[in-house]
Amino acid sequence: MKFYYILVLSSILFSLSCCNNYKTVSVSFKPDTVSVLRNPAMGWVMYEEGWSFMKSHQKWYDPVKFWEEMDEVQAHEYANILYIRVLWNVLEPEEGRYAWIYDEEYKAYIQKAKERGLKLAFRVFFDNGVPDFVYEAGAHSTLEPPLSRVEDKMPYFDDPVFLEKLSNFIAAFAKEYDNPDVVDFVDAYGLGRWGEGHGVTLKDNARLPDVIEKVTGEYARHFKRVLTVMNLSYADWEYTKPLVFDRLGFLPRRDGVGSFWFSDEERNYLNELFPQKAHIGEGCYWFAFPHKDTTVYDAFKQDKRFKMDNFSEAFTVVVDDALATHSNTLDLRVPYQCKYWIEKLPEQVQRFVTHGGYRLYPQTIKVEQQGRRILISHEWLNMGVGVLPNRHPNWNHKYKLCFSLLDPATKNIKYSMVETNIEPADWVKGQAHIYKTDISIPEELHKGDYLLCVGIVDTTKGDIPGINLSLPVDKLIDDWAYISKVNI
Repeated sequence: MKFYYILVLSSILFSLSCCNNYKTVSVSFKPDTVSVLRNPAMGWVMYEEGWSFMKSHQKWYDPVKFWEEMDEVQAHEYANILYIRVLWNVLEPEEGRYAWIYDEEYKAYIQKAKERGLKLAFRVFFDNGVPDFVYEAGAHSTLEPPLSRVEDKMPYFDDPVFLEKLSNFIAAFAKEYDNPDVVDFVDAYGLGRWGEGHGVTLKDNARLPDVIEKVTGEYARHFKRVLTVMNLSYADWEYTKPLVFDRLGFLPRRDGVGSFWFSDEERNYLNELFPQKAHIGEGCYWFAFPHKDTTVYDAFKQDKRFKMDNFSEAFTVVVDDALATHSNTLDLRVPYQCKYWIEKLPEQVQRFVTHGGYRLYPQTIKVEQQGRRILISHEWLNMGVGVLPNRHPNWNHKYKLCFSLLDPATKNIKYSMVETNIEPADWVKGQAHIYKTDISIPEELHKGDYLLCVGIVDTTKGDIPGINLSLPVDKLIDDWAYISKVNI
């Protein structure tokens, strides 16, 4: 009799589970380790030195020749970003007359970047590049010793007229370019030699922290959506750490990766910021013209940290160092150097594609369904050395994990649920991140078959995937990772 009741009870439970549509599915994913991922704030960077817009340099490059040479090697197929290092007087030659409105040559140049699927990034700097109207309004300048040439003219960066005019420019600059669909990041400082933060000329050296706070504060006040970064340097770390990286949440950028100029002290600073902040990296040694690739620009031979005898070794070292310092970005740089990278060092280009920045993907997903309740166990990995800079205040954690149900025929989203308590910025290489998600499908969703998927969405744009996962295309449906079919 006892055995009979057990059989009856088992039969009832089995019937209930069938009626409640109980189902278990486990899926494993293998990552795509080869493709260039078109994700924000990561990857290879093409570089505009500003020469295309400087009359003195147009014997080498102009806006047309720049793109002709980049296109010869299809550089945009490897790069995600065009970094434009440009003088202030190029973007605002006359007060209120901005290049993005009035300069047809500049506008055509920018349009070509957009047509090639590149995001923009900017550094506005000042080496003999302050517009004349700033000095005409009363700002003062100096020829910085030991420099004595007129072309090395620098402003006093603490001059109140200079700061006032710069603030006006930053406001207009942000009005045009504070758009994350167009711009990846902006160097929100740009003072000193080459805009790198050293050699800042001041009337009163004691005012350096005030100037840093003023300029970065203006950028932070006007750029509310695009990532703001600042060059990390021992020269001003005691001020930038509390005022800029901590208070304003800027990301660190470091020019000089792959060299002794990037000191142990600065590497320790960078380690203090990682993984809370992504590293925007740039290589040190570079060249721009065929006849200078082994002579004038061979300073790497005197490097005190790394042994390098030629550019192939120097560029291999920079990839090594970029990966060791968790770089989200690295520079293919100017057209001739892009050609060198792509044609002579394709394995190094691929190495940074595979390991640089962030490459996020689900490793395993287990789905347990009972009727309209779906319990999902999921494990996520980052195979890149960098991180998604989701903590930057201008992003404000906008990228979130999202599960969706798609119509099998149309692939339209019929239901989605954003996981508000999961932070993709936590995903660091070498760590598995395991979660459980409990979904209750609302009664309003009609019964039927659906495709259960997962992705990382930009919550400022709704339930559309905003981050490309590192998965083969046959595992994706409109940038969603396909998990399994479910019946509601």
